[in-house]
Amino acid sequence: MFETIPQVLLAVGTVTLVSLLSTIVYRLHLSPHSNFAGPRLWAVSRLPYVYHILKGDVVQQIYQLHAKYGAVVRIAPTELSFITAEAWHDIYGHHQGSPKFAKNPLWMAAGENGVHSILSANDADHSRYRRLLSHAFSERALLQQEWLVQSYVDLFIGQLKKIAFTPESLYSKVVSSPEAKVVTLNQWLNFTTFDIMGDLALGESFHCLEKGEYDSWISILFTQFKAATLFVSLRFFGLDKFVRPLLPKTLLKKRADHAKTANDRIHRRLDLGVKADEQRVDFMTYILRHNDDKGMSVPEIEQTQRILVAAGSETTATALTGIVTNLLRTPDVLDRLTSVIRGTFHHESEINAQSVAKLYYLTDVIDEGLRLCPPVPLGMPRVVPDGGAAVDGNWLPGGTFVSASGYSSNRSPLSFPDGPNEFRPQRWARAKSINSISAFNPFSLGPRNCLGRNLAYLEMRLILAHMIFHFDLVIPEGEEVGPWEDQKSWILWEKRPLKVKVVNRR
Repeated sequence: MFETIPQVLLAVGTVTLVSLLSTIVYRLHLSPHSNFAGPRLWAVSRLPYVYHILKGDVVQQIYQLHAKYGAVVRIAPTELSFITAEAWHDIYGHHQGSPKFAKNPLWMAAGENGVHSILSANDADHSRYRRLLSHAFSERALLQQEWLVQSYVDLFIGQLKKIAFTPESLYSKVVSSPEAKVVTLNQWLNFTTFDIMGDLALGESFHCLEKGEYDSWISILFTQFKAATLFVSLRFFGLDKFVRPLLPKTLLKKRADHAKTANDRIHRRLDLGVKADEQRVDFMTYILRHNDDKGMSVPEIEQTQRILVAAGSETTATALTGIVTNLLRTPDVLDRLTSVIRGTFHHESEINAQSVAKLYYLTDVIDEGLRLCPPVPLGMPRVVPDGGAAVDGNWLPGGTFVSASGYSSNRSPLSFPDGPNEFRPQRWARAKSINSISAFNPFSLGPRNCLGRNLAYLEMRLILAHMIFHFDLVIPEGEEVGPWEDQKSWILWEKRPLKVKVVNRR
């Protein structure tokens, strides 16, 4: 019996080796995806992709692969990345009479209560959720919510003034205080957007601006993006179900407490019902007003409102941080924008939703910031439907994972041949009449495009206009504002501190 053990081990080893070699040969030469360019190691195994996800530089890696291999790159045995305008429309656009490209289930898990949010819901549930939420993000709703957004922008400006100047300077000819000029601006942008979204989605502010610090709920939220990246990586290998039972009970309790904190706020808002005061409408006003037997259950409302806060706050603050970063690195653009804003407005009371929407150069600056610094830089993963479908003229078998990377698309010379990595807002005056704009989709497109687009533009326009109207933004001595791309990302960017000297305008 013992004499056969070496033979059994040899047989097992041989079978394993043959199986491994067969898999490698198949994936490199016989797979329906083998005719697409890409590094061989990525084509053979999911490991390189997962390694760079966990390292936080997969966005830059995919950009480099597109620069080397072209418009379509094989980034895993059955996954392809695209960057053309046609691919964006094929993957994310409307598919009249043909199946849609479903969201990749490996990336989209239900919440701790087993319920999906609008972000991860299937097509039928997504449509049901969206019917209600579309009222909350309509033009009418936006007009009614403008005063609330403006109130937090005013508080943001007021807090910057308190930090930037001594108390005496607020009542004199404004003599700047050398000790108190420098602020970590990206934090204050986060404070502003989280307070706005907390009020609109949960019915109450996080009070970050008043306290000058993150609410504990938000601090925990930031750590969850890295945790989500880890679990996505485990799902690729089917390991998440084995790891989850091993998680410390303290970690699971922290996650449950995090959800409960937000749910308590949501239920306080639900208890108020549809508010009679039309001057104080929020997202829940419209959800409750139009919620019928085909609407959303309470658990679905809980899950979706929490996602709206996280997605709507962090992304807008990231976009603003990217814009300011590039303005500081491109002084001529900052000077021109400053001239436009200060030449248009003579008093802060003139800065409102309608007036800032007419500043086309401001919108061009915002679009250029979104192009170079997309808040969600990695391609949103989709799955080719059963029976197969074409993406950018390439027929793909059903089950293929596909995505269009915003970061790689926006920096590709295929769509932006004129200095694709340079901050040039002037490109948009011309780009809006040519095809390149269709490869620029910062809010995605199709049936799952971002509902919050108009609200995000309102926030960005008001915050930038007020900030530049009141302050000169200067890079502090001894500080350096590095390139945006020299940062890591775990689903969203991990932003480094943006130190800025805010000087009261003379």
